[in-house]
Amino acid sequence: MDLLAADDATELIVVVSKPPASSVAERVTAHAESLGKPVIFALLGRGRPDLTATAASVVRELGRPWTEPAWWPAPERRTGTYESLRGLYSGGTLCDEAMLIASAALGPIASNIPLEPAWRLPADLRSPGHLMIDFGDDEMTRGRAHPMIDPSLRLARLAEEAADPSCGVLLLDVVLGHAAHPDPAAELAPALRGAHRGAGQDGRDLAIVVALIGTTGDPQGLRQQAEALSAAGASVHLSNAAATRKALELLGATP
Repeated sequence: MDLLAADDATELIVVVSKPPASSVAERVTAHAESLGKPVIFALLGRGRPDLTATAASVVRELGRPWTEPAWWPAPERRTGTYESLRGLYSGGTLCDEAMLIASAALGPIASNIPLEPAWRLPADLRSPGHLMIDFGDDEMTRGRAHPMIDPSLRLARLAEEAADPSCGVLLLDVVLGHAAHPDPAAELAPALRGAHRGAGQDGRDLAIVVALIGTTGDPQGLRQQAEALSAAGASVHLSNAAATRKALELLGATP
């Protein structure tokens, strides 16, 4: 922050963080007040703005118009009784944000990166209720590529959750960029179709919501990825917060 504060070309400093310890947040916030340059914090935590809300604050602080992130609806209206939310994430920060939003409406959400120690998933990462897994956690990436590159573990778990009668909504992130899979929709779209097909054969409905994180400059093609995932049956959102709230809406929960 000191380097950015000394840079004449920097008009605004934005600090983004996973849920920090309160002592660390207080120290960083206090230091920011001494810089003489505006600082906006995106420190995930209960009672704090989500990342999309913070992005809107940044844009408005710079005097630019804010446009809500685009989204592509699922091709079919999903109906039925939804019981449990299952989030399968490749990004830990996105998983944290989704859990913060969802737990405010649903209560405890089991996870391998839990918001509360008592909410930790057991070693087999199974739970009958609401859960969210960060497949990018260190324990999940030992000896293998990050799930942004190698989606195999998450695809296998997606098939398991889709076959679970208690699973009503699947929530996933897809992260684009130069360090990610060259065409994630090519791997994920067939899995989404299979999930819908299997649930339908069992007489169940299944909703799938995707948070697509990227820009129009990413090599995978933002719109092409969004349209492919939507055509495969997912509601696709360019905001992780909006995707999470859509999942809650499908569960009949109040975000």
